[in-house]
Formats: sequence, C-alpha cells, structure tokens
Amino acid sequence: MRSLFLLLFVAGCSGGDPTATDPGLIFEDGFENSVDEVDILAEGGTMVRGFDAWLKISPKLTTLRPRNLSDYAYHDCAEMVAWFHAVTGDDNLITMHSGLTCQVYEEPRFKFENGRWLLADRSEGSYYYRIWKHNY
Repeated sequence: MRSLFLLLFVAGCSGGDPTATDPGLIFEDGFENSVDEVDILAEGGTMVRGFDAWLKISPKLTTLRPRNLSDYAYHDCAEMVAWFHAVTGDDNLITMHSGLTCQVYEEPRFKFENGRWLLADRSEGSYYYRIWKHNY
C-alpha cells in the first residue's frame, strides 16, 4: 500500500521539478480573464528562496483585464525590457520602441521585496507579466 501511494504521488508531480511554477495559477492570480481567453506563449520561474514567475501571453479576441489594475503605475520600460529579453530571448525586446507600455505594482503592506510587472507590446499584441516575492 505504501508503495502504491508513493507511486501515485510521484506520478502526480509535474515534470519532476518541484521548484517550477504553474503558468495557469500564475495567470489566474494576475488576471480576471479566464486562462481559456489567452494563449500562454512562454513561461518560466522558480520557487527557490521566494517566488519569481513570468508569462508571455496573447489574448484571444478579448481585452486583457489585470487584477488590481488601478494599483499599477506607469513606469519606464528599460529595466523590464532588459529583464524580459534576458529570460525570453525575444528579438522584439532587443531595443525599446514606441509600442511598449510598462506598469508596475508593489504591495506596500508586505515587509519583503515583491512586485508585479506588466509589459504590453502593442506592435506584437502580446503581454509579458512577472510576479515575485523574494525572501532573503
């Protein structure tokens, strides 16, 4: 019986990487839309020493509705473009262009480094989203 439980537990784990993030849960946490309303084009992240996850998404014939949008502030895109280019390798993020808009949100009640980034690439119709919480 114990062996069966262990086998079922191991079989139920996703891909074998216990530090990987779940792109569906990341999307649901950050957006009011259903995950069925977007294509998740790329994703990554880790849960080592905190949490850091990112998505590249493209809405399917719908408007993307981030949760708590009124709490986001517009921000300079340089840091976000460099960060997302480093993790995705997307050529459209090599240089800054007028089709990019960037917004940031940080939860001030938390006593640790945290935040959310939303980078919209209107020239491509895609969005990059990052959420993190670092425990040092």
